[in-house]
Amino acid sequence: MPKKHAFILFLTTLTFLAVIYSQIKIGQASTMATVYIDPPEVSDHTVGETFKINITIANVSDLTTWEFQLYYHSYVVEAIEWEEGPFLKNVRPTLYYVAAWDNNYNATHGHIWIGCTMYYAGPGANGSGTLATITFNVTGVGSSPLSLPPDQTKLWDSSFEPQRIPHDTIGGYVYVGGHDIAVLNLTLSKTVVGKGYSIAINVTTQNEGNFTETFNLTIYCNTTAIETQTVTLANGTSTTTTFMWNSADGAYGNYTISAYASPVPYETSTENNSFVDGAICMTIPGDVDGDGDVDIYDVVKMCSVYGVKKGDPKYDANSDINNDEKIDIYDVVIACAHYGETV
Repeated sequence: MPKKHAFILFLTTLTFLAVIYSQIKIGQASTMATVYIDPPEVSDHTVGETFKINITIANVSDLTTWEFQLYYHSYVVEAIEWEEGPFLKNVRPTLYYVAAWDNNYNATHGHIWIGCTMYYAGPGANGSGTLATITFNVTGVGSSPLSLPPDQTKLWDSSFEPQRIPHDTIGGYVYVGGHDIAVLNLTLSKTVVGKGYSIAINVTTQNEGNFTETFNLTIYCNTTAIETQTVTLANGTSTTTTFMWNSADGAYGNYTISAYASPVPYETSTENNSFVDGAICMTIPGDVDGDGDVDIYDVVKMCSVYGVKKGDPKYDANSDINNDEKIDIYDVVIACAHYGETV
């Protein structure tokens, strides 16, 4: 046989043996008893809420006694309750026990060590079912494995021989997302507004947390609240909310405009809930340069952009006194009606 053909036959044989071996291992794994956490991942809860996990067993034969130890990050969750599952007691009466229960097992972890055994002699339970249910309280934002070390999970059959039931363990995972609303930006449609006319205030907010949130967004003029709107944002999204402030009730002068998003439940990072913009000048209609009077300089400034509409690079919002998005004769007439007036 040529060497090339012999080599190909050799590789084919190795491949066939590898497939057979993997199938044997898979078959072994599928029939070996497994203790696992159900659900394997918890991610839809927030601080202050509770949830339950099941310690579940699959593919076991003649189980009469079980014991497991569970570890978790105590700064994310704490165990508050446990109850026996039906798997053993559906066969005959049981005795369950708590060997250890400490949410402060060490600086970072909590620890549970519990077990259960059948009364009287007799055959054990077969198949799959729930061994125990544990209730946790969410204490903080972050992630925590729910660890079931295989060397600390023990299963015995009805012979109760030192040789325990061989098994695998599969842990779980808890992810607790945060709540965080941020005010990213605040812009004013103009920096000089004639008393009695409106100004648009645009505020951009973003949901930087992991849950859909509804919150109140308030605009302030200095320390006085102007208006509040309710905003709802899905996690990871942002939006711009527009407020229209009519300056009719204000006094002449310079003001600072700011926005504040009220904290949502369990929000801990609130330093980004407010945004302070620069000053706005409330003055006489027609005082487009904001120097406290309406004079020839204002008229000249308006005439230099006369006919310009919003969207044009030359558009000057301060000269658009009546906010109709263009600088025209109506704006000039307003300025002339107040010509010579001073603050």
